[in-house]
Amino acid sequence: MNFVQPSFLAFMAIVFCAYWTVPKRWQNLLLVVASAVFYGWVHPWFLILLYGSSILDFSLAQLIERFPGRKRSFVLLSVMGNLSLLAYFKYFDFFIGNVVVALQGLGVHANFTTLGILLPVGISFYTFQTMGYTIDVSRGEVKARRNFVDYALYVSFFAQLVAGPIERAGRLLPQIEAERRFDLQLVRSGLALALWGAFKKLVVADTVAPYVDKVYVLEDPAGPLLWAATAGFMIQIYADFSGYTDIARGVARMLGFHLVENFRAPFLARTTVEFWQRWHMSLSFWIRDYVLGPLVGDGHVSRFRFAWATLLTFVLIGFWHGASWNFVIFGLYQGFWVITYGVLVRKLPHRIRNWPGGDAFAIAFHLVAVGLVGSMLFREHRVDRIVHHLTVNPVVAQPAEWVATLVVLSVTAAVSLPLLLGYLFDVQIKPRVEGTVWHLPLQTTAWAAYAVAMFLFYRVTATDFVYFQF
Repeated sequence: MNFVQPSFLAFMAIVFCAYWTVPKRWQNLLLVVASAVFYGWVHPWFLILLYGSSILDFSLAQLIERFPGRKRSFVLLSVMGNLSLLAYFKYFDFFIGNVVVALQGLGVHANFTTLGILLPVGISFYTFQTMGYTIDVSRGEVKARRNFVDYALYVSFFAQLVAGPIERAGRLLPQIEAERRFDLQLVRSGLALALWGAFKKLVVADTVAPYVDKVYVLEDPAGPLLWAATAGFMIQIYADFSGYTDIARGVARMLGFHLVENFRAPFLARTTVEFWQRWHMSLSFWIRDYVLGPLVGDGHVSRFRFAWATLLTFVLIGFWHGASWNFVIFGLYQGFWVITYGVLVRKLPHRIRNWPGGDAFAIAFHLVAVGLVGSMLFREHRVDRIVHHLTVNPVVAQPAEWVATLVVLSVTAAVSLPLLLGYLFDVQIKPRVEGTVWHLPLQTTAWAAYAVAMFLFYRVTATDFVYFQF
């Protein structure tokens, strides 16, 4: 089930009314059942994997507390079990395909064939969430839970099950276990956030997506057209993924839960380190705490160790996004810039780092050199085409191609305007009107504008959220 399908509106209406009607002791069970319906709507067998992973880590966490001397073995079992699911369903076909290509390169005929394995939606997200719970229990940061219904809701909560944000046990489980009361202000706030997220998906992302797709299927797109489409893709993927997150957080808020923030104006980042502190924050901080931290270790860290740990971490981030070499290249590219900024920026003289206008220059440079190129690496799956795109002249095109470039740039600019206005409203206007008599009229007017725009722009053939494939 998709957040922007009419069927989800009916589903959410039923769940919302039932949730705030049933006795409080049944609310969590109701949400577990609703989440099972939501996740198994198209492929019910996906539930076997979801609950298999849940039962594994629920049991191992209790064993960790019961036998603390063997907790490393239990954590290893959790990691191996969850990563095995990922390896088989997400990477098995990729591995087999590359083995066949390598053998053929050596002149060895191979009859291996891929299995065409269907990737379960959200598997990259909920496996990380269950692993994080087990690791936190082993570290003594949370207690192993005994109530499986509460734990199952932590893993399968439909609002954030499919594409995050990736929640920590220490943050979400206490909310699940606490008593929740109906709060009209919270419902209004959640509805506003969900509508804004749906607007970003249907009006912004799905409007620019066809233009991006049409350019990227061309065999030999001109440089200006290619980079114009890549700029469009930057806006598309941001509006698409942050839109999903806003809907997830809004829906959860209407049910009394507060999910973690996942985006914080990422295009204003001055460095790659700062970018990953603003983009997909729940994944970035999960990787920092459970992967990069252990690799780097405590105390003084040599530059070499920092460099290889950072590169390995970002290769894993890239590969997490999909079983394709372009994601590995994307990770290496991001890791290179993290190291570059981490090593070089610290050595810049104080007067240069505080140079007037330096922040604006740093934002613009990062947006182009890292953001734009990185977006192309993320969007283009064929390595040979990546090489071609990077070597094609970015300012040479035929007259018709220049016209197409202007069209793509115009569409991108037009759909970016609501995002800019929304950011300015949140920063400049909302803090001044919130709590005043002007807040509700402005809010309801915005709701009406969102609804009209979504009605006009909605297409039956609208694509799924981009991060559903991860």
